[in-house]
Amino acid sequence: MSMYLKFRIGKDKRKLVPINGFELKDADSNNPQWLQGRQNEDGGRQVFVDLEDENGSPVNLTGASAVFKGVLPGGQYKIWDHKSSTIIDAQAGRFRYTFPKRAMAIAGSYKQAFFEIFREGTKLATLEFNFEVLADLVEENIIPSDYITPFEDLYGKLQDYITKANGDFDTAMTQWKKDVADLITELNADVSGINLTITEIKTQLSALEDKIKADGLATVADLTNMLNPIIDRLDKLEAKEESSDLLTDVGGGIRDIFTGQISNMKARINPDLVNIGMINDVHYTDRDSFWGPDNDAETGITHLLNIGEVSEKLDFAVSVGDNTDDNNGDNHFSIKRIEDYGMTWFTALECPSAVLLGNHDDNSSHAKSSGATGNDYLVPDSKFIQAYRQNVNLFGEKRNGNSNYFYYDIPNKKVRVVGINDYENPNTLDSDGNLKYPRINTSVITGAQLKWLATDALNVSADTHVIVMLHCPIDGTLKDNPTEHCYNHDVLKQLLEAFKNGTSGTLTSSRTDFPVNVDYSFANKGTLIGVFAGHTHTEDYQVINGINYVLNLNSVGCAGDAGNRILYFDTKDEDSWSVIGIDTANKKVKLTKFGRGTDLDFTY
Repeated sequence: MSMYLKFRIGKDKRKLVPINGFELKDADSNNPQWLQGRQNEDGGRQVFVDLEDENGSPVNLTGASAVFKGVLPGGQYKIWDHKSSTIIDAQAGRFRYTFPKRAMAIAGSYKQAFFEIFREGTKLATLEFNFEVLADLVEENIIPSDYITPFEDLYGKLQDYITKANGDFDTAMTQWKKDVADLITELNADVSGINLTITEIKTQLSALEDKIKADGLATVADLTNMLNPIIDRLDKLEAKEESSDLLTDVGGGIRDIFTGQISNMKARINPDLVNIGMINDVHYTDRDSFWGPDNDAETGITHLLNIGEVSEKLDFAVSVGDNTDDNNGDNHFSIKRIEDYGMTWFTALECPSAVLLGNHDDNSSHAKSSGATGNDYLVPDSKFIQAYRQNVNLFGEKRNGNSNYFYYDIPNKKVRVVGINDYENPNTLDSDGNLKYPRINTSVITGAQLKWLATDALNVSADTHVIVMLHCPIDGTLKDNPTEHCYNHDVLKQLLEAFKNGTSGTLTSSRTDFPVNVDYSFANKGTLIGVFAGHTHTEDYQVINGINYVLNLNSVGCAGDAGNRILYFDTKDEDSWSVIGIDTANKKVKLTKFGRGTDLDFTY
């Protein structure tokens, strides 16, 4: 049996009501919507949903997907189903959802029921409705439980893993554990998703344990060793119900010295602009640091909570390098820091986001300070790929493989964010066993990335506005770096100027280590907003050959060189980051600073 719902985004809303114990009623909405099903129905109950803009025109659902979420009658069990919806007419804004049997397990009114519409990781709309399940007194045979389709899919694969491993339980379980861990990592972007899966995962693991014990597939000791890492990880997540709770262990959560500024920052963000968060040079560390005494730099990671508190007002956010600190002989500690940083960043923020690398992130300054040879002390790029989710593309950002550079198109805003990796340094050793291109004082942009910029990232329509971000300022703009330590910065500068001016041609580089031969054609060019960088721990703004270049202040709480250092730790000026507000209609930028720094307005 088919049913129909119609929602108009921006018009159809439910009233705000207390979340504890509420059931959606017709009176709670200016567009009463309701559905009805029968207990035990399996696939026989379908709903067709039509989605309109405020003006009544269909919402284009090309590339979108619909997820059904709900709390079953009684409030004990939840459903989160991403499998049962189908976009049947994208141009007309219509999709179909088929209710699974588990959604009909309990008779009564759903405590909450809604569809979420996503495109490329961005939530387009939430469509809430009243849903009633009529009783089936003749046949009541469904055992109620949570129904979380991402985990249901994964659990169903376990037998396949064992089969493919030819009965080798250890091999099968290792692969399955990895997939469970990957699923939890992916769900970190949706804290509610974590909470919905925890009970279900533990229930399934318990049943699996009983079966394995009964069949003698592994010893209890083997099983305990294999499952404990998952159980421990789930235990840590289980006590967290909201993102703010999930992060209370990070420096104790939001610190009192920042609460007033956070409220002020929220009020200053203009919702009519395209808003992009930029934080850089956090220099998070867990030891005595060059940046501050008595482990003060450890507080840097709490600055991510500050930007996270305003992130619901942001369209995108980028952590622009020197996220963590280095200069430690054991890369184990550096790897732990980037893992902490990545987990905190992607959990704290409620908007699409990305992370770029800086010169301090890979621990290469250890060689400079200690004279170490080899490269075992470096953080391998594979760890950045994992911690900073360069191979996941959670939000629809476009990358060249697992590269750190990316671009992201803000949905429906005609703004593209381009993140450049100016630390593509290979871990090559010279004849003396020393690192040949240490990131701490060498910036490398390869020909492959420049080609990607010319043919892909900067290949935009004429009505697209492009903002460029990278850690180290382009050599010869806001900062002059020693020429021998900056590879292909000059080519990047020429490429951006060609994009701004709408010219065509070929760029080459005579550097034999990192050759460049890039053809470009920007006849149908977009508009370059500006180039934003960090690295220098200063703020600056200049227009060079018609391009806006901006330096953003450091987030770590100090300023000045080692001989003239100003410390801001435990004061309201400890933190500093920016929200870049873009007015595409008038081609204006409003840079709003949190903590230290001066607001900036300019045209482009």
